[in-house]
Amino acid sequence: MVAFGAGYPALHLLTGQPALSFPTFMVACALALLCGLSWLDDLYQWPAALKLAAQTAAACMIVGGGIRLNWPTPLAGAGLSVFWLVFITNAINFMDGLNGLIAGCLTCAALACAIVAPFFGVPDLQWPALLLACCLLGFLPFNFPHARIFMGDVGSQGCGLLVGTAALHIASHTVQPCGWLLGPALLFPLIYDVVLTLIRRWYAGDSLLQAHRGHLYQVLHRSAVPAPTLSIMEWGLTLWGGIVATLVAPTSYVWGSTSGLILLVLPQLAWTAWGVARTRKHPVGKW
Repeated sequence: MVAFGAGYPALHLLTGQPALSFPTFMVACALALLCGLSWLDDLYQWPAALKLAAQTAAACMIVGGGIRLNWPTPLAGAGLSVFWLVFITNAINFMDGLNGLIAGCLTCAALACAIVAPFFGVPDLQWPALLLACCLLGFLPFNFPHARIFMGDVGSQGCGLLVGTAALHIASHTVQPCGWLLGPALLFPLIYDVVLTLIRRWYAGDSLLQAHRGHLYQVLHRSAVPAPTLSIMEWGLTLWGGIVATLVAPTSYVWGSTSGLILLVLPQLAWTAWGVARTRKHPVGKW
């Protein structure tokens, strides 16, 4: 996060962009706030309500800086944008529990975004996406295939805020009829696992705030699937999301959104079925 924060203004100057536009300034302030409080939380284990307040404040700063949706109305779009940023920040934080999973998925997502950004009409995201990919690649050898360290709240929530912001920027500036799908599609493997886990735990009456090992990737790992194998498969699903979003982007909104979501969900359903089959052959207890 320090490397990204230090490199971002220099990158803007080298690429001929304003080093400190108002939206950029607000993103920087939001990132500093969230990473600073996340670091303190890693040390002192603050209450969940305080972490949520920090995430919401950071999201409001970004939305207030002008990076937000304007659909269906400006006010509703701002509310949806804050919800999206808080959700994706937590989703990535929840998923940071396996060797190379989050760092690898986000590296793939950042590289894919850098490649297709001009096609989607957001060439200004190319260099920031490459910068984030380089920062993650610098971290990845410490986390994969043998995890000596994890991203922690600072890395996972900081990256979550950045990629969530990038997705909002794409959705509000894309020139493609269905270009809004790129951000969610690249993050879809993470989103699906978190949503599935929340729904399943809510249905079972389990606490949604209690720590657990019931994420689908955790269940597969507990069923004796090697961690590197799971992470590499998740990287592949991330790249698949980028391919799907690029294929459907020029199509009409309704057709592209529908077909894109189907193509994203089908591999995840197969992934879920594999998880269920694995737990029948290799029981892991309650999950």
